[in-house]
Amino acid sequence: MDKFKSIETLYEEACALKESGNNLFKMNSFSKARRKYHFALLQTRAISSRDTVGRSMSFMNDSVDEGLKYHENDLFKEKVESLEADCYKNLAMTFMKEDNWSKGLEYSKKALEFDENDEKSLYRYSTCALKLGMLSEGTLASTKLTKLRPGIKIYEQIHRNIAQECKKELMNEKKIYQKMFANQI
Repeated sequence: MDKFKSIETLYEEACALKESGNNLFKMNSFSKARRKYHFALLQTRAISSRDTVGRSMSFMNDSVDEGLKYHENDLFKEKVESLEADCYKNLAMTFMKEDNWSKGLEYSKKALEFDENDEKSLYRYSTCALKLGMLSEGTLASTKLTKLRPGIKIYEQIHRNIAQECKKELMNEKKIYQKMFANQI
């Protein structure tokens, strides 16, 4: 009898955890939703680490190397990675709902590691960067977003908001330098 859950079972459990997190999110239970998303991520990591676990435990069991199945099956691997990216996007959103912009930025960035052109992740990254005053990072992400999907009003708005903040920052710097040089004359 195998002591480990199959990778399919782990995947199904991770999907159920993510769905549970989505339901909690809809009820504004952000910290509870976060826990579900974190547990779903743990399940996805268990799936992707199965290759190592499968090999190291194979001497104890005759049903060998189920973990290799994950690494040999690209379609299944893509499904797991997509689920993992979704969990990171959802985690970012839970933090953004609580105005924790640094954590929102962190998890948006992790989601972008899976797909650098993901619209939700780029939008969330841009929004968090703006809130944190990280204007160059926000500009890069929002520019990419508006180029990927021109004409989407909410994407253009975040891009304009970042541009306005950049102008304000530039004006403030200009005033500081004017005062510095005015005192030297």
